[in-house]
Amino acid sequence: MTMTLASQAVIAGNVEVLDGIRDEEVAIAIWERAALSGMSSIPLTDLRNIRFQSSLGDIADDLQKAMSDAGYPDRIGSHILLTDILMLANHFALAMRTDSVEIRLERIINNACKKFHADYVTARLICTYVGQGTQWLDGKDDADCGCGDPHNIRQLGTGDVALFKGRLWSEKAPAIHRSPPIEGTNEERLVLVINPPSSRHQ
Repeated sequence: MTMTLASQAVIAGNVEVLDGIRDEEVAIAIWERAALSGMSSIPLTDLRNIRFQSSLGDIADDLQKAMSDAGYPDRIGSHILLTDILMLANHFALAMRTDSVEIRLERIINNACKKFHADYVTARLICTYVGQGTQWLDGKDDADCGCGDPHNIRQLGTGDVALFKGRLWSEKAPAIHRSPPIEGTNEERLVLVINPPSSRHQ
């Protein structure tokens, strides 16, 4: 595991790094890993977005039904994706010490969340399965300087898993991030977001 104190990030090539989010000096924990195999077999244009809350005891059945209802084909890529989401949901719940989660799986073709921001949650897990990964600020936040894009932008790789600390956990030093601007490029992304259970999220 490595830690960059300037950015308050911990980065490693193993899932245990996600537990680092509980360190008060850490704003973002990143598990660097390869892109998930089989994603090319999933026709993104035919899919509907998924969003639901579930307990860990019910999540396997709930996710399987949600993916079927959303148009995910009964192919190896969908089974690999489902298995990975279940694994990440359990690791997120372990890190956050909760027994239920909110799952979002979305196809993105525009500039969703294009401004750098911190989320109004305790923490949020994000993994991009297809397309460009989430961008985050390394070091001091200069996103509001009025001078265009900051100079300290870093970007997650496809398949990387990041746990971002939100404002409800740390108002002083939350993780600052955004979706990569892709509008007009014909690019598309398939993005997983896992939140603690709640009635309101930004």
